[in-house]
Amino acid sequence: MIKQWLKARSDRRRWAAAQALPELAELMALWLEGELSMWPGYGAGADEETTLMIPTLAAANRAGFLTDQSQPGYIGPGFDGLVWEQRAAVSGLVRDEQLVARIRRAGEDAGLLVLISHPRLLPQGAGATCTIRGGQPYTSFGEHLSPRILRRIWRGISRQASAAIADAWQVCLIDPEVGRNDRLWPLLDDLFAAQTTV
Repeated sequence: MIKQWLKARSDRRRWAAAQALPELAELMALWLEGELSMWPGYGAGADEETTLMIPTLAAANRAGFLTDQSQPGYIGPGFDGLVWEQRAAVSGLVRDEQLVARIRRAGEDAGLLVLISHPRLLPQGAGATCTIRGGQPYTSFGEHLSPRILRRIWRGISRQASAAIADAWQVCLIDPEVGRNDRLWPLLDDLFAAQTTV
């Protein structure tokens, strides 16, 4: 128990020491790969459904796409016995405008729903439902996150890193077809040179 507490404290310090979005993205890649026990918005390891996507997500982070939410496509029973219908989706933050343009172009060319917003340039977006649980909307992706919400999610990071996040492009890619995994994940692999087995 003490060892876990010391590890969590050490990991929190690493997050707090980061000064810019690329440093946060590298730490997110390390969290995905199991080297860190937590990230500021999530106090545990990656969900089991994320396991097969870890190489893709880690590569995206190392390329400058700080991912903060993702899920595979899925149709079937969930942990609660209800039918879950998921669209493959990923969202995150990007500072590099050229990378935003590359992601947008690739996503649109692949027929994905691409949602992009910026706190200074674009109106807020409502996002899109990506999970239906028992016939009811359950999870959405791509909602515009205000600086206040971002500060709450990323509490514990430095002021410099918090400012970088608040000024980043909010980028989301969603497969329009429920249950499909052969569109979004290969696209991200091509963009970021990773290999995945989703």
